[in-house]
Amino acid sequence: MMMEIVLSEEKAEINNIDINECYNKIDKYFISRGVRKKALGIYEGTNKDFSTFACAQTGFPNSEWFLKVVEKWYCWYEGDTIEYREDALESYYRIKNRYANFFKKQKSN
Repeated sequence: MMMEIVLSEEKAEINNIDINECYNKIDKYFISRGVRKKALGIYEGTNKDFSTFACAQTGFPNSEWFLKVVEKWYCWYEGDTIEYREDALESYYRIKNRYANFFKKQKSN
């Protein structure tokens, strides 16, 4: 189980956000929960860390800064090879759009 997060220096500069502070917040989240940092923005856990990774996927986009600076965001849960990698950023926006359309239809009914 792994997560890779790449933040954009350009987006950070445009939004007046310190990219190093963002990486430090992400590090703190994972390391405080016992997940190993492999490299900048890359975190590796075991099956017991599933909830930590799932909470990151739902929680990070709710922060004031994450979506403003994230460039790439990948998760893989069933192995450590690229074939299992999921584009978490694409998934986030697809699901967000689906729910927005659902609630829009509910209001029009």
